Amino acid sequence: MLANAEYDIFEPVTLDQLVGEGQQPPSLPVIFTRVCEQLDDPNCSLAQIAISIQNDPAITTRILKLVNSSYYGLPGQVTSVDHAVRLLGRERCKHTLIGSVVGSVFDTYENPAFSIHAFWQHSIKTALIARQLADFTDGIEEPEAMFTAGLLHDIGKLMLIERFPNEMLAAEETMIRCRVDELSAEISQVGLTHTAVGEALMQHWGLPEILIDCTRWHHETVHDGPNRHATHLVYLANRLSEYVPPLDETETLAILDDIENWNMGQVTIDQIAGACQNADDLVFEVMESLGMIPFHVDDE
Repeated sequence: MLANAEYDIFEPVTLDQLVGEGQQPPSLPVIFTRVCEQLDDPNCSLAQIAISIQNDPAITTRILKLVNSSYYGLPGQVTSVDHAVRLLGRERCKHTLIGSVVGSVFDTYENPAFSIHAFWQHSIKTALIARQLADFTDGIEEPEAMFTAGLLHDIGKLMLIERFPNEMLAAEETMIRCRVDELSAEISQVGLTHTAVGEALMQHWGLPEILIDCTRWHHETVHDGPNRHATHLVYLANRLSEYVPPLDETETLAILDDIENWNMGQVTIDQIAGACQNADDLVFEVMESLGMIPFHVDDE
C-alpha cells in the first residue's frame, strides 16, 4: 500500500459518482441493444437481425470490413450483412457487434496522459492474442468471447481519462516516479481503479458475466472464480501485448519469466510466440475495420 504522506489529500471518487443512480454514464447505441435482444431470441431469424443491423450504416460498414479482414480469413468476399450474419452465427455476431460499437461510445481526445491510438492498439493486440490462445486453453467454452474480453479489458480507463484527465496524468507520473503498479497509482490519485470502473460500467451495460470478470480481474495473477480460465487468459494476453515480435524461444522464455503464473492455461511457448506474431500482423487491419483508425492508402 502506498504511503499516504507522499500524496496530496483528496476526496476519493466513488463508483456511484461515475455510474450510479442519477448519473449519466456512457450508453451503448440503441442499435446494439435491439440487435442483442434479437440475437438472444430464438424466434428471431438471422434475416431479421441482418435487417436491423443494416439500419445503421456505420456499424454495417465496420462489420463487413471485419468479416472481410484477415482476422476471419474467409475464402470469398462477403458483400452483404445478411451473408455476414449467416456466416458468423449468433454468438460470433454478438461479439463482432460489440467490437463495432465500442469505439464510438467515448468522446476521447489526445492529451499528455493518454493516446487513443495507443489505447486501441493495445486493446486489439490483447484481444487477438487472447482469441488465438483460447483455442489451446482448457476451460474456455466461448473462444470468440475472448476477443471481446481482450478488447474491453481496459474500458474503465476511457471513462477515467474522459472525466479525470489531470488525475490520470498524475497516476501515470506516480507509477513511474514511485515505481508502483498501475492500480496502486490510480487509487492514490483518483481513488478508483480502471478495473473497478470497467466492471461497474459493463454491469450498467448488461454485458455477459465473462466479459465483466475479465475486465475486473485482468491484473490478478490468480483469480479463483467461475470464469478463472478466461480471466487468466486475458491477464496473460494483456502482459504479452507489451512485447513486439518476432520472438524466438529464448526471447519468449525471458518474457515469460517476468509474467507470474503464465503457464496456468497450459499453453506452450510456441503457441504464445505464434499468437503474439499473429496479433502484431493483424492489429492495424482490425483497428481500421472497427473504425479505430482512419483508412490510409499509401500513394507510393
